[in-house]
Amino acid sequence: MTRRSTILALVVLVGLAGGCAKQDQTTTDPAEEAFEVLRTAWGEAETTEAKVALAEGYLADFPDTEHSGSMAGAIVYYQGHELEDPQGAYDVVSAALEKIEDPEQRFTVSMELLSLSDSVDVPLDVAKVASDLSAVRALTYGEAQQVAETAADLEAWSVAGEHAAAAAVLATPEAYQADYPDREFSDDELAERAQRRKAASLAYEGWALYNLGDTEAAFSRFAESSDAGSVTYMGSPMNPLNIFWGRAALNEGDNDTAVKLLGLETLFGEDPAGAKPYLREAYVAKNGDEEGFDEFMWATRNELATPVDDFELLDYEGNAHRLSDASGKVTLLAFWFPT
Repeated sequence: MTRRSTILALVVLVGLAGGCAKQDQTTTDPAEEAFEVLRTAWGEAETTEAKVALAEGYLADFPDTEHSGSMAGAIVYYQGHELEDPQGAYDVVSAALEKIEDPEQRFTVSMELLSLSDSVDVPLDVAKVASDLSAVRALTYGEAQQVAETAADLEAWSVAGEHAAAAAVLATPEAYQADYPDREFSDDELAERAQRRKAASLAYEGWALYNLGDTEAAFSRFAESSDAGSVTYMGSPMNPLNIFWGRAALNEGDNDTAVKLLGLETLFGEDPAGAKPYLREAYVAKNGDEEGFDEFMWATRNELATPVDDFELLDYEGNAHRLSDASGKVTLLAFWFPT
């Protein structure tokens, strides 16, 4: 399951549990009434199996609604991954797909099915899935990027490169604002978020180009992605750039660059588990064996670690506390999104 698929599934589940779905108290649409019943039952469901049964039942009764994608996503996540029954999830969702006529819902459900391709032989063509929707209307940034990422997972490199390039063109402040018409952003916020999108698209385009044999263009895209500056507080890209660039550098024999990029991703990136095997390979290629690898990791962590900026927050009683007051003490910081 790709990182993007995981994120999308979690968004779906939060929507079901937290009541984020559109509601119209005057509706008499049977599908919407059934969905409201499902949402209530979802919040009361105590087991994963119960949630799967709810989603399967709704999708069987109402396969072609605006909720088709979220129901398919719930089944893929819970049955396919949590219950480790990807074939069962595929069978249920693919049966519903045969009854869906709306092109946007067909696209969404098809992409959910493609996320099972690492464990099920999914007879779907990602290029056709994308072209079917683009024949009706132009793909949005999110859709083009999703196709690029899915195609990269499937090693359909031409499709990945084509859609990543298209997504990069769509990574504009105006397009970002259009995706969130009910929210207000400052110009700086829009510019930053558009750059974040562009950085991700360029990283995927570069990886596709590298796997298509265009090394020069690939490294150019990697550099452009890096220049976009979409990084975390620790300086690691907010996309798989360092894994792609590091693996390409390793393949080209540039072990120093590979170790640097993969080391940062392994220690402070968003996909450390994905980067570490390649970091180990790069370390061995550079040093001849694995001796001293753990010591290297610890030294690199200390070298790259960024001291946190001091800040002040209030507790529940309104008392102010500064982070610096805890200097020298083991301190746990917990951040969450209140609802």
